[in-house]
Amino acid sequence: MAEAKAVRRRPGRPRQEGPSPVYLERREEILARASEVFDVKGYDAGTLEDVAQAMGMRKAGLYHYVSSKSELLFLLFDRAWELGFQRMAGVEEIADPAERLAEVIRRHVSLIAERKSLFTVFLGRRPLFDEDGERAFLEKERRYVGIFARAVRDAAAAGLIPPVDPRLGAMALLGMTSWVYKWYDPATATAERIGDEFVRLVLGPRPAAG
Repeated sequence: MAEAKAVRRRPGRPRQEGPSPVYLERREEILARASEVFDVKGYDAGTLEDVAQAMGMRKAGLYHYVSSKSELLFLLFDRAWELGFQRMAGVEEIADPAERLAEVIRRHVSLIAERKSLFTVFLGRRPLFDEDGERAFLEKERRYVGIFARAVRDAAAAGLIPPVDPRLGAMALLGMTSWVYKWYDPATATAERIGDEFVRLVLGPRPAAG
């Protein structure tokens, strides 16, 4: 009797871990459109139907990406924090305290200006999320404020700004730089110029290089 040959199965397609790049790109588009909708209409008046219409898709198609308006809002807020941490990446490695404080100010201003609709939603009357969501966002807020607080602390220690409670100083800078979302108009002043003016206000004129 001939020895039976072992049948080897063809390798299948590898199982994909997590959402595809195409899916994530589409969801990012939805978040951008949703921020514009909620910017114009507010949390309460803006609907998933409005977001779907802005995307040029049916509301049923939107449910492939978000299960509810509450989840969509959560994703918007989470995205805002993610963008903030991305923008601040590496800033705490800057050794010079004046340069670090200046960069923190400039980077935050540029982020608010670039994503004005998103941060209009983010900085407005925030909805309450579930316990886990609230805990996660409070932790992210603590981390982000900490970046500002340490920059303030080190600038004060170097005599660059008056002595101030680091957290209170951080909150003052965040208030000033975040408020840009209320009045930013690139036709009157670029984000770069605004950031430079804020740095001058806080640190005073800096000596020219060279």
